Amino acid sequence: MRRRRALEIIGAAAGAPLLMPGGAVARAVALGQRIRAVTGPVGDGPPATLTPAQARTLTALAEVIIPRTDTPGASEAGVTAFVDALLTGWLDAPDRDRFLAGLDAVGRTARAAHAVDFADCTLAQQTALVARMDEDLDRLRRDPDEDERRTFFYDMKRFTLAGYFTSEPGLRSLGYRIIPGAFEGCVILDQYGTGEGRPGRQRRPRMRPGGER
Repeated sequence: MRRRRALEIIGAAAGAPLLMPGGAVARAVALGQRIRAVTGPVGDGPPATLTPAQARTLTALAEVIIPRTDTPGASEAGVTAFVDALLTGWLDAPDRDRFLAGLDAVGRTARAAHAVDFADCTLAQQTALVARMDEDLDRLRRDPDEDERRTFFYDMKRFTLAGYFTSEPGLRSLGYRIIPGAFEGCVILDQYGTGEGRPGRQRRPRMRPGGER
């Protein structure tokens, strides 16, 4: 990656959004805003790197990782546009090509198992396919001779969480108060609430199935 330090900051946002020091949160959010500068708030334009089929697969995968519940899901946070911008302007060609090949492989696996693209599978089918990828990732993580960081699903989870937790909907789901031009990294959530009249609460990203957060 030619901007490795920048992606380390994004990785920190993905790994522990509730535990990062205020300054680290602010840096991650600022970088997320820079990445989104070419996409608009939710990515209204067509993807620059993803094909339409890859974009559909990515959107469906991200929505399984962070589904809509009482807070917005990955789609409402513009995760697909965020990842497309990341692929377009922040990854070296080998990392980008590995990720795109992984998306295509997900499509082939879904068609082999269910005769339709991943995005057209039922939620139960999508969840089962993601569970299999998560199990494979966990197996690699436990093997000292393997590096799970060089796999598609590791990046998929990391990019999804980073895109979500550096977006306005993602930050609001954590109870952060969004002020244009300013960001408060450490606040008492109950002091500000969720912005919808309910007491603030910490929301952990829920995955179907479970996995790293």
